[in-house]
Amino acid sequence: MKVGLWAALVGMGISFAAVRVLAQGTTAIAHVAVVDVRLGVVRGDRTVIVRGNRIVIIGAAGTTAIPAGAHVMDGRGKFLVPGYWDMHVHTVVPGGREVLPLYVANGVTGVRDMASDFAQITAMRRDVAQGTLVGPRIVASGPYIEGGDVPIAHFLVRNAAEATAAVDTLKRMGVDFIKIHSQLTRETYFASARAARAAGMVFAGHVPRAVGAADASDSGQKSIEHLLTIPTPCTRAESLALLPRFTVQSALGRCSSENLAPLFAKFVRNGTWVTPTFAAQVEVAGWPGRSVPGDRYAQYLPDTLRKFVEQIFPLPDSVPRGADSVGRAMLAKRFALLGTMYRAGVGVLAGTDAPLRNSPPGFGLHEEFALLARSGLTPMEVLRVTTYDAARYLGTLDSLGTIGIGKIADLVMIDGDPRRDVENLRRISAVVANGRVFEGAALKGLITRR
Repeated sequence: MKVGLWAALVGMGISFAAVRVLAQGTTAIAHVAVVDVRLGVVRGDRTVIVRGNRIVIIGAAGTTAIPAGAHVMDGRGKFLVPGYWDMHVHTVVPGGREVLPLYVANGVTGVRDMASDFAQITAMRRDVAQGTLVGPRIVASGPYIEGGDVPIAHFLVRNAAEATAAVDTLKRMGVDFIKIHSQLTRETYFASARAARAAGMVFAGHVPRAVGAADASDSGQKSIEHLLTIPTPCTRAESLALLPRFTVQSALGRCSSENLAPLFAKFVRNGTWVTPTFAAQVEVAGWPGRSVPGDRYAQYLPDTLRKFVEQIFPLPDSVPRGADSVGRAMLAKRFALLGTMYRAGVGVLAGTDAPLRNSPPGFGLHEEFALLARSGLTPMEVLRVTTYDAARYLGTLDSLGTIGIGKIADLVMIDGDPRRDVENLRRISAVVANGRVFEGAALKGLITRR
């Protein structure tokens, strides 16, 4: 990734936000248990001092003086963790600005936008940094590179020359990375990959079926979204029994009896990450006739956004008999697959494809946490994926991903031990987003009926 861009990304959150956070002065989070997500340990009864948007002191509560005039947060019985990252979202949607506060209300202090109008994202980032809009920090690809027409901002490429031109244009626009999509041919995919490598740009996204996960990894694709083209281990009989019953159900992947260990080793060797977006895959596993957990949060979304999601992600009115059992079986296999990949050392990112029906902004990430836990990750591993590993992927560990002196104050205070239950990650009592404190009525005020 371009060092200058990442420095600018972090720097924007520091310099612009200083106007707001300097007026806040200093915050002391007293008598709190600080979670070291890298090592998986908890250090009890600590006081954390935040000045502006930086952590300046972490010490034993009994010996750490609280500066005069500081805003004091009582952390007794609570746990302090780094802010969460949703690594697959779309923010430029109808009502998108209106729902940005929902991310922060759910502890999500950073997102990776996987395709949106870049001018609008730039305006959002500026307003968030200046404190006139509550929302997470945004890493963004801008329009993605696609081989066919789609209803999301994109560059249509039909040959190698157009692919190269699209990458060059995106670099001039100043996007943070290049996203590629499913309809590219082998020619246009590899032309895009070559151009991105030549430009020093990270590229990530979908993997066209014509390319496959192994070749995508070898080409330098940094993350594979939705586990696309990664086979699911099945017996030969299951490969027939679990064929998709309708088109969109193919998003759950295809069965294979091949040994996948060499593919996982390739991912580890090449530094290829995966973003399963299970919260989104739940929607197609048993459709129609079944509710999804995200339905209970629909009340917080504007009608314009709900209607947009229905239009952009249409599902069939009816499906063949038995489709729901096929979907559930395939989803269970995908959970097991993800767990095996993680144990093999493959990097995993927590992403939701928000704002789909089961992944409303912010709320959806907690659904993803529960599904990652079903895949065999421990609660602490889930927390590490959405904090430390996200920063490791982004190359921002110097400023984000852990709680440390000099780090940016993106923090979440929760009411339960994150080592014991992944559900404790949603028991949020306060959020500090780029040094700005949301607790009590201010935190509740971020979640309103729209």
